[in-house]
Amino acid sequence: MSATETKSVKFDPGYAKHTTILSLSLDYIYRKINSIKNFNQKKFQFKMNYPQIVKMVDNNVGFCIGCILWAVYIKSLGELNIEGNPCLNDEFNEKECVEEIDFSIDYLTKLQKDAKYYINQNYEINPKYTEYLNLYREFLLLNKNFVNTKTTSDIILPASVKIPSEENLKTIHNKIEEVIKNGVLTDLFEVLPLVYEEQNA
Repeated sequence: MSATETKSVKFDPGYAKHTTILSLSLDYIYRKINSIKNFNQKKFQFKMNYPQIVKMVDNNVGFCIGCILWAVYIKSLGELNIEGNPCLNDEFNEKECVEEIDFSIDYLTKLQKDAKYYINQNYEINPKYTEYLNLYREFLLLNKNFVNTKTTSDIILPASVKIPSEENLKTIHNKIEEVIKNGVLTDLFEVLPLVYEEQNA
């Protein structure tokens, strides 16, 4: 895709079909666990859901990185209209803007505690996850939750995120297309170093 090939780009390249709202999905799971009175049955229920929970957490972080990578890519195309922005013309509310991402950051610690409590497993918090989620938080706030984002020129990237070479942009775009097909959003971590130097590298 290039600026000469299209006059507009999508707000979401196709990530949405592979993601859920983490807080809502976890609320459903924990309601089921907390409705059980017998502790051994609670442990069993948590153990049954644990792989799914970890996958949702991984996927959520992958989605956040995917949004930044897509923003980098479409911003590199020049000024194009953005189609399908569900936040456009909403009123910006900072608390609501970061509510979900703050939940995601805090849940990493909760998951570590719950894994130990219910199934005596060590969920090691990936320090990169906290870093990536905070990067996405910064991205959301810089863009005021995209309420005024009509064109690619309106997108503001964090200072630590750069637009790379044409060759690397092509690599990023190919990886985005790949994960949209396979649904493994964590594969996007592979190309993040092309636009961002990790603080904990």
